Amino acid sequence: MDNMTWDKLTLWQYQQIIPILTKPDKEWTELDIDVKLICIVSGLTEQQVDSLSLEQLKELRKDIKFIYNDDIKGKAIDYIVVNGRRYRVNYDIKNMPSARYIESKVFSKDPVANLHKIAGSMVIPQRKKFFGKWVDDAYDASKHELYSSDMQDANFIQVYHSLVFFYQFYRNWIEVSSDYMVKEMTEKGMTQHQAKQVVETLFQSTDGIIPVTLLPHKKILELRKYLK
Repeated sequence: MDNMTWDKLTLWQYQQIIPILTKPDKEWTELDIDVKLICIVSGLTEQQVDSLSLEQLKELRKDIKFIYNDDIKGKAIDYIVVNGRRYRVNYDIKNMPSARYIESKVFSKDPVANLHKIAGSMVIPQRKKFFGKWVDDAYDASKHELYSSDMQDANFIQVYHSLVFFYQFYRNWIEVSSDYMVKEMTEKGMTQHQAKQVVETLFQSTDGIIPVTLLPHKKILELRKYLK
């Protein structure tokens, strides 16, 4: 592994890394943790890592030091290309149907494990027309699993910073549109009490303009009480 950094990982690799850092088994040593991280980053099995020489293992442990650095640099992007498909990242919260972002379970239960589902809800699939021009395709809710799976395979940095930027708007939108959201959900069959609970859950799922689900692992440890 040469010069490994966050921008060489997929979202799926990140989702595997964070539980090891935040919820390690009590019996794991520091070496055990590093071996598991090496396997995630390199694609090697634990048996393969165990068969390496001490010098080789030492070098691999150096290659994963970036994981302990919370400075995840990058910027939000407009398009994500993965698995031969292209998606436009939709930052326009106010024009998204409520069904796309009101699933409270996504935000309240194991949020890191559900990052790809959140990302799958904020992207718009695209298709190529004549002369190679890309246009938005219809968002098909039945294909949400496909969109989410693609997001897991996508570049971690691209998805990560797009989600952070998305949540800046998300937080502000919830603050100014809670009454509208309650009204829309009650019109779809929820009781007013249930709708208000959903809005409260969504509002509590962020911290300032940075979502709890996207905070570096040290902050996740400090704020785990908010994720129960």
